[in-house]
Amino acid sequence: MNLRTLPASVTTQLYRGTGRLASAVQHVRSLDADLLENDRSYLLIVDTPGADAAGLDIRYYDGHVQVTVERERPNEESTGASYRGRAVELSTEITLPDDAVVDPEAGTARLSPVGTVKIELPKATEAEPAEVAGEEIPIDD
Repeated sequence: MNLRTLPASVTTQLYRGTGRLASAVQHVRSLDADLLENDRSYLLIVDTPGADAAGLDIRYYDGHVQVTVERERPNEESTGASYRGRAVELSTEITLPDDAVVDPEAGTARLSPVGTVKIELPKATEAEPAEVAGEEIPIDD
């Protein structure tokens, strides 16, 4: 490195550092989600940017729904990227109300083309068992 290349080198390092910081913040910040309720079910709407069905994992754990998104990152050499601001894995956990009794085995999830996943958990009747630990919710695409 010499005085001519120093500014470019400093700029590159700043971009890379900013990208790493942005990626780290995304790991800490959970995905945006809404929880809606009607007489028959709970509807969870989660923004999952850059997700496809293969990269989504949705699980029900004792009153909580965990959504994890694994995204592919393009090869840096092929894109020439010096700023990597997207986290590869994002997740969130949505807590259902304390009095929620659901049937996770009947739960469904649908991923929209714009990266929003809608998860529907039907309410269980009193005769049905309510809690199934680690039940995976299938994704329709």
